[in-house]
Amino acid sequence: MQRTTFVAYEPAAGAISLANAPIIIDREDFEGIRIAAATLAKDIARVSGEEEPTISSEQSASPCVIIVGSIQRSTFIHDLASSGRIDITMVEGKWETWCTVLVDAPWDGCANALVICGSDKRGTIFGIYSLSEQIGVSPWHWWADVPVKRSPCIYALDVRTVQGPPSVKYRGIFINDEAPALSAWVHEKYGPKYNSEFYKHVFELLLRLKANFLWPAMWFGYPHPGNSFFVDDPLNQALADTYGIVVSTSHHEPMQRAMNEWFDEPYNEPEQSWNWTKNKEKITRYFDEGAQRASHFESVITIGMRGDGDREMEVQNPQEVLKEVLSTQRRIISDVYGGEDRVPQLIALYKEVQEYYENGLEIPEDVTLLFADDNFGTIRRLPTEAERMRRGGAGVYYHLEYVGEPRSYKWLNSNSLAKIWQQLDQAKRRGADQIWIFNVGDIKPLEVPLSFVMSLAWDTVAMPLGDLPAFLEPFIARTFGSELAVPAGNILLRYDKLIALRKHEHVEPKTFSLINYSEANNVLSSWEALLSDAEVLSARLPTVSRPSFFQLISHPIKASHIYMALQICRGKNALYAKQRRNTANDFFDKSIALFKADFQLSQEYHTMLNGKWNHIMRQPHLGFRELWHAPSRDMISGLCLVQASQESNPIVGNVGVAVEGTEGVRPGLCNEESDRTHPSRRDLVPGVTLPVMEPYVPQSRTFKLYMRGPKTLTWEVASPVDWMPVHARGILDSSEGQDALIQVTVDWQRVPEDFDDEVLLVLQSDLGDHEHIHVPVKQRSIPSWFVGHVEADRVISILAARFANENAAGYWRHPYLGREASGAVSFRLQPDMGLTGCELLYPFYTFTSTIKASLHMYFTLTLDVHPTSPALYGFSLDDKDLQMHRLVEQPEKAGDLPPRWSESVMDCVWIRKHQVDLGDAGAHTLKILIQDENLALEKIVVDVGGVRESYLGPPESFYVTS
Repeated sequence: MQRTTFVAYEPAAGAISLANAPIIIDREDFEGIRIAAATLAKDIARVSGEEEPTISSEQSASPCVIIVGSIQRSTFIHDLASSGRIDITMVEGKWETWCTVLVDAPWDGCANALVICGSDKRGTIFGIYSLSEQIGVSPWHWWADVPVKRSPCIYALDVRTVQGPPSVKYRGIFINDEAPALSAWVHEKYGPKYNSEFYKHVFELLLRLKANFLWPAMWFGYPHPGNSFFVDDPLNQALADTYGIVVSTSHHEPMQRAMNEWFDEPYNEPEQSWNWTKNKEKITRYFDEGAQRASHFESVITIGMRGDGDREMEVQNPQEVLKEVLSTQRRIISDVYGGEDRVPQLIALYKEVQEYYENGLEIPEDVTLLFADDNFGTIRRLPTEAERMRRGGAGVYYHLEYVGEPRSYKWLNSNSLAKIWQQLDQAKRRGADQIWIFNVGDIKPLEVPLSFVMSLAWDTVAMPLGDLPAFLEPFIARTFGSELAVPAGNILLRYDKLIALRKHEHVEPKTFSLINYSEANNVLSSWEALLSDAEVLSARLPTVSRPSFFQLISHPIKASHIYMALQICRGKNALYAKQRRNTANDFFDKSIALFKADFQLSQEYHTMLNGKWNHIMRQPHLGFRELWHAPSRDMISGLCLVQASQESNPIVGNVGVAVEGTEGVRPGLCNEESDRTHPSRRDLVPGVTLPVMEPYVPQSRTFKLYMRGPKTLTWEVASPVDWMPVHARGILDSSEGQDALIQVTVDWQRVPEDFDDEVLLVLQSDLGDHEHIHVPVKQRSIPSWFVGHVEADRVISILAARFANENAAGYWRHPYLGREASGAVSFRLQPDMGLTGCELLYPFYTFTSTIKASLHMYFTLTLDVHPTSPALYGFSLDDKDLQMHRLVEQPEKAGDLPPRWSESVMDCVWIRKHQVDLGDAGAHTLKILIQDENLALEKIVVDVGGVRESYLGPPESFYVTS
């Protein structure tokens, strides 16, 4: 995301050299500005290779100085404004805004000055850190070990810049679910508590990312009673305020109290439960102490109350109890601050609290309504028109990691930037821009998405229409230099697309189909290609840059590849063992090797840089069971071994045949009637029958030959027709552990017209094996005028982005959103055009006539964000009446998640199915109407009896262009 550049490494017209320029700060200005200026001095020294510039509160006679200051406190800034040298009206009175300007002769004896003028404390700090970033110091330089590009010359350009105010007022992170990785790292590096020495790095990172807001770490129970920002180190809260970080507390920690404080003296008596109806007096005092303690610092106070352990309150009428709690909290705030609305407040409408709100719970209008996502990156609710008028506004609590149902995810970054952008763009457009808080867990593995969301929170319009390269390429350039911006940015873009398929922890051995559409192999091949390209790029880097490249790019890609390969190998091991293939044992060995490689890669991460990041990849991620709980240690199960030294029953034979689309008929078992096994006959035929071959299907089909015993054999496959040129010979050696892959192609120019029959490929071996592989062939043709998708194998699969009416109004392609390579399509409201939706046309051609076809529509997983206006889509086939449908089914109760969410959220899509009457074969047109911006269509499948089981669904059908 491009911002105005005001520094360079080469001289330019009007530019001034910053070499040895002292940094000038008014002694009465904020201490946080002094801290940032001291950091800037270190950054300049890192880049220039010279000594740190001095920091002074006096006028300097140096040829050039850097003057930094806030309008609120800096006399230097006011003197320059009074003399007309700078114009502070550009930033005056604005929130967190700053400007830069070059000034001639700021005072006698000084020729030039770069002035960074902030509207307030953080505005000035953000201006200072912008200078650091523009001279080449990454916001993540300490966290990601980013090397600094040395340049002895730094010039301030003769440009005036104004930055701010930000798009979102409060922007920050929630350090949550931080054990075992981050906690173990903190305990090793900083001691038993999350102390101020640790938090200094957090505060600096946030400010460098232009964030200003924190929900501190609060993991409970390790070590007991867990983390408490306010008491673990008495310096924490004061230091945050000094740095300029606004401290709040999480969705279940009201009134500036860490929940773990309740388990400490004097609140830890067994009978003193966290229950308002039983312990009102003591909880009230607990609330009051929190408000009193926070009153000296800049805070946003979380109000409300949940039950013990971040659960719903166990009381008879929780909504009424919460109403009483809010009244008590508001009274306390009024007593402490001199008015109920004298300090910013939020209420997190999280889980059941949203239900109470939808059912009429009244929230004071100065309190920010903090709506939540579903814990997996899909926002559950956004403000209505009336709610946007509230004085407190609205915000979003959004997860980049999570522990909970249906399955936790907190190992590697598995957040699709395109999905994040689509959801946060909706949040901004619909008025939820007061607070954006992101659940980040271990922080370090989330460098890319955390940088992304903070860039977006600062300027939501800087990335037009979800243009991810506009973020990724500058992000890479700041980290590794402009020469890697495009290739490394493209690698991260491909990574982002692959993790959009499904989160790592949600992938199991059977997730991707092993027998249909080459699905598992295609997914794994994509990871292999990505890893190869990343390693090639890494080899081009100087040694000093490789640790940061490993952390940011190579490690997550390699770890993902190992993980996906392991899960797919486990799946193949089980399938091949079921078929009694010899090669099942090879996948047993590969699975064990990959399982070990997974841990070894984590250890490589931990030992790098003399153990600087030990423990940070410690999160177990293999061995989930039926519950959401993460495993305590990694484990794999269910591996199979075939007795490879044992001969197969002669009735089955030595050679097995595995065709696309089936695991076989009674795989691995005997069929006692030998007359139907050599070759396969009757009900055994489907196990050796390839999917139909037509002109409009993939250009080839494949099958494999595999060994069922310890002998070595020579095999031959031959075709009876010259237009299916399959003539192959080979050896299956039991000691080599390789199956033989046979490719079947058709020369359609030579196939007889209207041919509709099977071709029998003949398999024979020198050990007497004899089998027929059945290849159905249908010669088809379509009219020369038709343009669109064509049925094949009784399926039409259409990518949503390939619609026919390019002149349609209101549509918008998201090229990076969703599971399909082509992205997704949604409606973009155009007020000046008076549109209420967009209509998309999809022509397709069928050879099958049926009144019971099934229309499958794949939508990016989104939720109804308006309580009374659900997202709608409609469709019409061949100009029949338009049918309108809700994308999201009605939840059982207000504020609840909809039916079948648990499965769909892991699949990352809603699949909506409708029966349609296709009537006669021939050309058809499907019209789809999209009526909500929060609805994104990825794929359409028309099933006329041929859809095979898979995770991603059938790949795109053949598209005729002319």
